[in-house]
Amino acid sequence: MNTPRRAFTLIEVMASVLVLTFALTAACAMILYGLQLARSTHGLSLGMATAQAVFEDPSPIRTDPAFSSSGGTASGYLNGLWVERRETDVTPLEGPTGNTVAVTVHVDVRDGAYGTVYASITGRLIRRKP
Repeated sequence: MNTPRRAFTLIEVMASVLVLTFALTAACAMILYGLQLARSTHGLSLGMATAQAVFEDPSPIRTDPAFSSSGGTASGYLNGLWVERRETDVTPLEGPTGNTVAVTVHVDVRDGAYGTVYASITGRLIRRKP
């Protein structure tokens, strides 16, 4: 007896290839999105840690040798990020030594000199006159 052979038709093969293509494209898109989120999260956490460190101590990025009691600006790369620190609104404080001032400090941490801002901190700080 002659038994008929069972095989897939061209339409069935094309449909399965199309479904597989969509599934692989979606999987690749999810992997790329996860990598983008990981990079963004790393930038945000590193940016915030850098901003907090530079808020207290500008010495790692100090580029202006004339940093004075009237305020100043320091900027430069730190941890692979562009950091700008500005001191404004200098107020002398009265005390026994008379060598302390209160300043408003603003720190911006960016991806590059003109890139995306990852972190920004503004606050008052009491420090000694240089």
